[in-house]
This record gives sequence, C-alpha cells and structure tokens, in this order.
Amino acid sequence: MDRKKAIALSFSVPVAWGFSYPLMKIGMDSMNATSIVALRCIIAFAACLVLFHKHALRINRDLMVRAAIIGAIMATELTCMCLGSSLTSASTAGFLQSLTVVIVPFANAALLRRAPERKVLIGTAIVTCGMLLLSGADFTSLNPGAIIMLLSAFIYASHIIVAKRFVEEVDPLALGVWQLGFGGLFSGIAACTFGGFTLPSTPNEIVVVVALALICSAYGFITQTLVQPHVPAETTGFAFSLEPVCSAVFSFFLVGEVLSPIAFFGAALILTGVMVATVELPRLRSQGHAHMAGAPERVS
Repeated sequence: MDRKKAIALSFSVPVAWGFSYPLMKIGMDSMNATSIVALRCIIAFAACLVLFHKHALRINRDLMVRAAIIGAIMATELTCMCLGSSLTSASTAGFLQSLTVVIVPFANAALLRRAPERKVLIGTAIVTCGMLLLSGADFTSLNPGAIIMLLSAFIYASHIIVAKRFVEEVDPLALGVWQLGFGGLFSGIAACTFGGFTLPSTPNEIVVVVALALICSAYGFITQTLVQPHVPAETTGFAFSLEPVCSAVFSFFLVGEVLSPIAFFGAALILTGVMVATVELPRLRSQGHAHMAGAPERVS
C-alpha cells in the first residue's frame, strides 16, 4: 500500500471510533447495553469473516481460547462504554476513554518493574489537570457515567496488554475476527440473562446498530490492520489522540452537545496530555527505537 494512502486511511480510523459515542448514546434511549454490544459484535464478526475468511477459518484450540478471553474483556469494555455514554455526555465519554493511552504505559511499567518514561509522567500530570476542569474543579462531581467511562478505560487497557501477548502466539488477524464473534456471544448471553435481548425496532435503531458494527468496529479494525505496517508509530499515536476530538464534533452535530468553556478547556488539556504521552517526535526517539510505548492497537 502507498504510504500516503496508508497515512490518510489511518486518520479515518479515529473518525470511525469517535462516531461511536453519540451513536451509543442514541441507541441507549431504547435498547439495553448488552443487546447493542451483542448485535454490534455479531454483525462486525460476520463482515470480517467474509473479508478475512482465509485467515479466520484456520482455527485451532489455542486461537479459540485466546479469542474467548479477549472477546470477554472486549465485551465488558464495550458494555461499559455504552452505559457510560448514556449517563454522561458523549463528548466527555470520548475524552475519558482516551485515557487508556496513558494507563497502558503505567501498567506496562508496573509489569516490567521499571519507571514510566518521562513523557508519560508529564502527560499524566496534564491529563489530571484536564480531568479536574472537566469535572468542574471537583473530582467528587464526576457523575456515574464519567466513573463508568474511567472503568472502561482501565478495562480497555487490560485488553490491550493481554491482546499484545496473544498476537505473538497466534495469527493476529484471525484472533481479531474471532474475538468479535466471542464478544457477540458473551454479550448475547448477558443480554438474555440480565435484561432481555432486544432487537432494533425503528429505522433509527437499525441505522445506529449497523453503523456501530460496520463503521466503528469492522471498518476500524480492518483499516487499522491494513495500514499499520505502513504508518510510522508517531502517526499512529497522533491519530489515536484525535478520537476524542472527533467524538466531540459528532456529539455536537448528532445529539447537540456543547461543552462548557471550563469543560472545553479541560478536554483540551486531556487531549494535550494524551498526545504528550503517546506521540514521539523524531528528535526524542532513541536510536533504533521502533515502537511507541503506549500506542495501543484498537480492535473495537
């Protein structure tokens, strides 16, 4: 793939991801979270299975066990995203979810028993200031939706860390496809067990579910997989950092959300902190360092 085309496509991925927050908020008006996640994953799984059948059909026990594990984690994270988006503004949800890229380097540092990089510490300090402003200068004022989104960010961080290990042991493309299948299965079971499985009954609901599945899940996953070998690490980090900005833009046009001035400044600080923690400038990169710490692979 041409590098310029790959870079252009890489910047379309955060647009797809940012689109998901207002869509989930709209869907949660009449459907429960587990049903939305189940349908989203099942439709995305079917689409990816058709496109990647040569890889996906080469199954074995190791692949399926690992796909089931990360599929369960992914289903939990997406359910939290749905709940969080319904209980707080979709734009705020997008900014809080982006904290994953700060959490992952700290988690990796703890697992490897080494201090986080200086840029991660600086980025975290900036993010903390941003969260303080986003919450109205009082962390106790964070509503339940914001707290759930923070939980979602931590769950997604665990998904990244576990998936990073698994992709080194099995075919990553097949793993990504089957995790969607297991995510749909587990979410469907949860929906039937706890809240009753609900299907979209209006044109708006159908559009929301299909868009979440094809644009936010299947397209995001497929495009990232195709462009990743051709895009520099710093470009990946910068593109990921744009997700909350896209979320805020789509939230304004789709659900009419507008951040207050102080919350807007807090969101800008969160975005700045995420970029500081993830984007590597060439002059700061050590000799031979090819990977950017904390730039996660997004599969949802």
